[in-house]
Amino acid sequence: MTAAAETARTSDHEHCGCCGRQLPRSEVVELGNTPGVFICVGCALWAARRAGPVAALRQLRFTSLGALARRLTGGRTTPGSAVAAIPILPSADLDRTAAFYTAAGFSETERHDGYLLLHNSGVELHFTHETTPTPGQCFVHVADAVKLWKQLRERGIAGVGEIAEQDYGLREFVLSDPDGNRIRFGSPAS
Repeated sequence: MTAAAETARTSDHEHCGCCGRQLPRSEVVELGNTPGVFICVGCALWAARRAGPVAALRQLRFTSLGALARRLTGGRTTPGSAVAAIPILPSADLDRTAAFYTAAGFSETERHDGYLLLHNSGVELHFTHETTPTPGQCFVHVADAVKLWKQLRERGIAGVGEIAEQDYGLREFVLSDPDGNRIRFGSPAS
């Protein structure tokens, strides 16, 4: 491939200055005070959670995704552009699901008729009540998958699979809940 073709191929992508992942320009924002340096939403949330006092973090956690996107991009968002994806997973028993994920470090933030919302820092999981659930799955980027894996094992959380380094550069493990949902946690391998 020629240098010109390589430049054209990568011109619509940028590297996150934090995690190093190469992402489409629509999934990163340029830091206002550091031109040429980009950061992905996941890393921006990670940094925001650690930057301010607890009250500011609580306020950020409940900020709408649209407001968060405007805040991170300085208002330069394209209408209809995606900011985040939130899985909606099935549950035969929302009380059991809440207890399982609370033990794993999530907090119950809302509950509606047949619907449960859980948070852990910048990660949000939704569950809907289904009489005969068909298990779902999702992927969650974390800062340190090994550390989280060890914490869950030490707590004796059921359903924690083995951790492994993948050939695509991530360390991952799967947490299977009582309904068979599979949450895959991963972080870049060092």
